[in-house]
Amino acid sequence: MQVDFASFRVDFVSLKTFLVVADTENIREASEQLHLSISAVSRRITELEEEYGQPFFKRHSRGLEITPAGRVFADRVRETFASLKSLRNEMDRLKAGDVGRIAISSNGSALVNGLAQHMSQFLVEFPNVEIDLYERLTPNVFDDVRKGIADIGFIAHTLTIPEGLQTCSYLEDRLVLAVPKGHDLFDCPQVDLKSLLEYQIIGIDESSSLTRLVRKVGALANTQFTYRYMASTNEVARNLVANGLGVAIMPDLFVTPYQELLDIAAIPITEEWASRKISIVYGNPDAFSATAKVFLQWIQRQCE
Repeated sequence: MQVDFASFRVDFVSLKTFLVVADTENIREASEQLHLSISAVSRRITELEEEYGQPFFKRHSRGLEITPAGRVFADRVRETFASLKSLRNEMDRLKAGDVGRIAISSNGSALVNGLAQHMSQFLVEFPNVEIDLYERLTPNVFDDVRKGIADIGFIAHTLTIPEGLQTCSYLEDRLVLAVPKGHDLFDCPQVDLKSLLEYQIIGIDESSSLTRLVRKVGALANTQFTYRYMASTNEVARNLVANGLGVAIMPDLFVTPYQELLDIAAIPITEEWASRKISIVYGNPDAFSATAKVFLQWIQRQCE
């Protein structure tokens, strides 16, 4: 609805003056409280009555008596001041970052290793903040942050960080080999990359940081590494393993909690590359909203 602001000729000093007069029903007492002259107080009341075409007070020898119209006007003025106070409080909270919205882009490993729990804790502390969450592969997380789709991202730190983005450490993620019950490796205490080559291996999305890491490690070790199947997600890969279609290198927390349920085993991988760092990635903090700054500082404290 369009508002004709030109039709409003009332200022807040006059409204405050009216409320004090309404409370005291005495021009002199109101003038003392407001540090205005008696004539100035009287003039402002008269101007309000003329503006709204209603007598707000009855004048008599003992002072003033508020009229029914004056009581209605007083109620509405109090509501107006209460709304303005609420608006100021909301603006202050926005400035402080206590209310607002933040967009987060994260790979699945960060979510299962602690981010989901941290998000829940953050929302308890800041109930007036809303989080938009996008689960992505690490390369797509980079794109989300660079394009401004997400304020902050969470990645497996195994790829080159694009120019213009900053990172800081968050969590660690351990890779394991998921094997089905009855498999030759089911009872093995540990495995390495070369010991997997004779088995059918299930990969997880060719563009994922995990698949890129395994291919890179295989190339450095001069190992011919191929995948028998390529799943779209860790969940699909885990299901393929459970149905005996092969083994898969996966983040530990996508396997270990499901061992009894799915009759699979999480076999530790001995090599150093199987320990991945999960990092926070973000652009220029100076361009952050107050809410994004509060979240970044909060999540960084959880890593200390």
